[in-house]
Amino acid sequence: MEYKALTTNQRKVLEAVLVKSDNNGFSPISIREIQSVTGLRSVRGVTLQLEALEKNGLIFRNHGKSGIRVNTALLQPTEKVSIPLMTSVIPAGYGSPADNYTDQTIEVSLSDTKGIESAFAVKVSGESMIGAGIEDGDIAVIAPQQIANDGDIVAALYEDGVTLKRYRIVDDIPMLTPANPKYEPITKEFSIQGKLVNILKSES
Repeated sequence: MEYKALTTNQRKVLEAVLVKSDNNGFSPISIREIQSVTGLRSVRGVTLQLEALEKNGLIFRNHGKSGIRVNTALLQPTEKVSIPLMTSVIPAGYGSPADNYTDQTIEVSLSDTKGIESAFAVKVSGESMIGAGIEDGDIAVIAPQQIANDGDIVAALYEDGVTLKRYRIVDDIPMLTPANPKYEPITKEFSIQGKLVNILKSES
């Protein structure tokens, strides 16, 4: 099931919903969260996009109740998409240059990207996230966004490099924390590039 004919704002809202959806298509995301993630100016603007998506049969809302249900046809593993693959690995240890993008792509299923067509992929190196089940050689599937919730695993730009870490706020201080006690949290300036939505395990 495709949604290439959607407007830019409709696509942003749909992908914000998809990022938080579970395998059954249920997303607990709130309208305020969608507004924050997408940068839409008003709650009313978000509501209008949700109404359009519901009219197109892409989502279902329980009016008066929290949460949104995604049409599971968007998550069917049989539908394939090509997503960009970053040429340089993303370190699960320390930052490394992140400006080496390429037109190289990998083919994955929509279920691998949780239905997010704008997702990109990066290869993990290092062991700083091993406690989260993320190992050297794995492929991280990232949904591009510039904000995250406390506890999300994100790809973040740090000192001219990109790293994969868990975003935490401790005593009002944002930081990037590893899942390996051998590594220290990153508290210096960083910017979030996207949220981890899936890990494709290395076959080696």
